[in-house]
Amino acid sequence: MPREEVKKTIGELTVELEKTPKETGIFEETLHNAQVELDGYTPEAVQEFMEVLKREATEFEVEHPRITALINNVMTSLSNLGI
Repeated sequence: MPREEVKKTIGELTVELEKTPKETGIFEETLHNAQVELDGYTPEAVQEFMEVLKREATEFEVEHPRITALINNVMTSLSNLGI
């Protein structure tokens, strides 16, 4: 069930990204792939995904606090899964 929560939060994040004027196409594609393939991710792939999330959180931090909060929620959920 926790993986479903991560996927749900990724979906919410994608909706928020669609509302921002910043070009987020590559990040949205990364999120979509994670949402679809999360169950099959290796620990290394999850680590790479976490690095992308951290980098993007830094970029959105000032202008888009809601997106930053959702990114942090995804990272927290992944950590809670023990990944």
